[in-house]
Amino acid sequence: MKVFFLSIIIFSILGTKFVVTDQINQIKKLEKEIYKIDGQIEKLKTDYSYVSSPQNLKKMNQTELKLYPIQQIDIIKLQDE
Repeated sequence: MKVFFLSIIIFSILGTKFVVTDQINQIKKLEKEIYKIDGQIEKLKTDYSYVSSPQNLKKMNQTELKLYPIQQIDIIKLQDE
């Protein structure tokens, strides 16, 4: 009878150990994914900062868009009714 209880306790301990080890491995995988995603976010922030910099926007406007500020003579005043 003692052997039976002892074997149940040993199997319970081993089962718990395997469950905990599996959960620790899952946590490590998730932490790796989070680290990878954080790196991608930082890269995207850097890219956005470059693209939206005033110098780059000015260069893009000069080469591609060719937009100019509105001149005072182009503004039409509406009369009040």
